[in-house]
Amino acid sequence: MFRIRVFTPQVINEDGWPHAGGELVLGNERLHFLVDLRYWSVAAYERQWREGIARLVRGEPSAALMTAYRGPGDEPHIMWALWRDESHVYAQTQTVLPAELDSPFDPMASHLHIGERIPASDNGLPIPEWRVELVHLIATTLGIRWPIYPR
Repeated sequence: MFRIRVFTPQVINEDGWPHAGGELVLGNERLHFLVDLRYWSVAAYERQWREGIARLVRGEPSAALMTAYRGPGDEPHIMWALWRDESHVYAQTQTVLPAELDSPFDPMASHLHIGERIPASDNGLPIPEWRVELVHLIATTLGIRWPIYPR
């Protein structure tokens, strides 16, 4: 199964910034994150997620799904980096530091900042990585809940 969604209502934390709870489902894994709503609405995140997933389904090698777009300043942006191979998609969380970029960060072109996949477990890196079958992303773009279990 593959799914990314906002599953809580918007709340304001003690520092005064709005956020909501998000969930990325990769197979049997349910990964939770905070969606920063200071600069983008839930609808803007959902649009970017659909476009990122569609990139992979069309055959592009990578995509990024924003979880915390923090505006035009110097705050770090957070996203899920996704890489496609023949039959699987690999996911890692990634942070983009605007100070390290040559030009302003464009959240609608966030895939330009993820680079090549470095297999975390193969290289002994302390970075969590998840894998899901590509067919799950294809089913998501078609609005099909996969796998389909007989009744």
